[in-house]
Amino acid sequence: MRKLKVAVLIDDSVLAKYRLEVIYELYKSDWCEEIVFIKKQKSFDPVAKNPKYFFYELIRKLDKKIFAKNTPYLNEESIEDLIKNHRLIEIKTNEGDYFDEIDDRDIEKINSNQIDVILNFGFKYITGKLINSAKYGLWEYRHSNRPAAFWEVVENMPYTEVTLERVGSAFENGYVLDSFKTVTHQKSISKNFEQIMWRSHMMVIYNLRELAQDPDGYFSQKEIKTYFYDLPDLGRNDEKKAFDFQFAFSDDIGKKPPSNLQGVGIVGKLLGKYIKFIIRRFFKMDRWIILFSENKDGKINPDFSSYKRVPLPSNEYFQADPFVVDENEKSYLFYEELDYKTLKGYLLVSTYDEKSETFIEPQVIMKKEYHLSYPNVFKVDQKFYMIVESHENLTIDLYEADVFPTKWKKVRTMMDNIKAVDATLYKKDDKWWMFVNVAVKDGFSLNDELYIFYCDDFVEDEWKPHLLNPVVCDVTSARPAGNLFENGDKLFRPAQNCSGVYGRGLVINEILELNEKKYEERMVQQIRADFADDLVAIHTLNASKRFSVIDAIKSR
Repeated sequence: MRKLKVAVLIDDSVLAKYRLEVIYELYKSDWCEEIVFIKKQKSFDPVAKNPKYFFYELIRKLDKKIFAKNTPYLNEESIEDLIKNHRLIEIKTNEGDYFDEIDDRDIEKINSNQIDVILNFGFKYITGKLINSAKYGLWEYRHSNRPAAFWEVVENMPYTEVTLERVGSAFENGYVLDSFKTVTHQKSISKNFEQIMWRSHMMVIYNLRELAQDPDGYFSQKEIKTYFYDLPDLGRNDEKKAFDFQFAFSDDIGKKPPSNLQGVGIVGKLLGKYIKFIIRRFFKMDRWIILFSENKDGKINPDFSSYKRVPLPSNEYFQADPFVVDENEKSYLFYEELDYKTLKGYLLVSTYDEKSETFIEPQVIMKKEYHLSYPNVFKVDQKFYMIVESHENLTIDLYEADVFPTKWKKVRTMMDNIKAVDATLYKKDDKWWMFVNVAVKDGFSLNDELYIFYCDDFVEDEWKPHLLNPVVCDVTSARPAGNLFENGDKLFRPAQNCSGVYGRGLVINEILELNEKKYEERMVQQIRADFADDLVAIHTLNASKRFSVIDAIKSR
């Protein structure tokens, strides 16, 4: 493993917590040998005092005052002590509204430190030779829209995306190093910005770690980004930037800060949105229900409009996360039920009745002081096992049927001190593979990152993390939505699309490669709850030989 020397560009002696966390992670790593600070004068904001953007600034201030009283990761902390204990290079840039130009003598000072990677945490767009001052380039976050995380809230975009790039120029390609999508915080611009930036710091660490592990092969796996391209139509400057040979513009094509005229319309749009939130909160409650269908030739029934509904006991409950098992000419439905009075999920099983042609006689099989869901039941060597989602307990627990299907005993805690949801197992190449979503830090969404672990014996062995964890960083396709299934010689992974709202839809991903060092999948199908007028979301798909089961939100 290569030891990296990382430089951080700053313009002040304070850093927001989401940026400071990157430095703390570098400290803890065994692959960063030195941190160098490169400090310039405090940047000025060309938008903040420009009367053209008065309404934009007003919207930001009101949003922060009303909705963002608690945004700890945006808080700034002094880094004076950090700077004292590390190498500091002080320079003065020729600063424009959007660019920082650096004198050749300062470039020489920087180059003499033989830096591996430069992280831009305080400069504007970089012009000139600094782009090539580090062995592995200058890295920075890019956002498809500016200001970051603003338009996604205003226009009800279901997700907000951040890209990590190695910056290129008109004469040299850059690289898209990584990206992630997380659900847009629909109420607050400040909170949306906080959550994407807090989440972004780990993307930097993941990629620096990957670079340190394989410096020769790292960029060969990354998408090349061209910074010089033809833009003949420059009439809509609010959506596109013209290229410039000198300034190494990004090829972002998103929106720009709103003018005052746009700002007036945005105020009205946001007010309308907040009124809808209030109405929905007090006058409407959506409920998860379970639907099922008999299969033809043992294959999943793709016609969801033909599925029958399992009746709810009353409007005080919802039912979700169905798994179905065939055993001894009977079929059993395992699922979560939630009582709105306690807001704690517990697990039930129902048996299919041939006369009434539905699942009946529900029995509670597991109830804890913490929330339970996703009862993943499977059979191995004539024994039935169940993995239960128990992220509130910070465990992934394995149970075995004492008396199937109603009595279960705990076999082991497969992982502890982990905030994880929807663990799903699959056996391939004599190894067991666990697909599970994990939130590695407080404040991270459980819907964004898919992790893979593997072992030889899921009952006895410790689980090993996949080299590329997290293997998927995308709210639209990360979180497991049921068991993996085969079709011919192809393997598919159902996943949840949690963008916009939790359980917005299902995604079917084909797994192209799965081993200890590589993972690759591609989306082949998206499924929405548009097969019935009163359904608004769907997020689980499972099947036995006889039945297919899904869940969906019924609006009322």
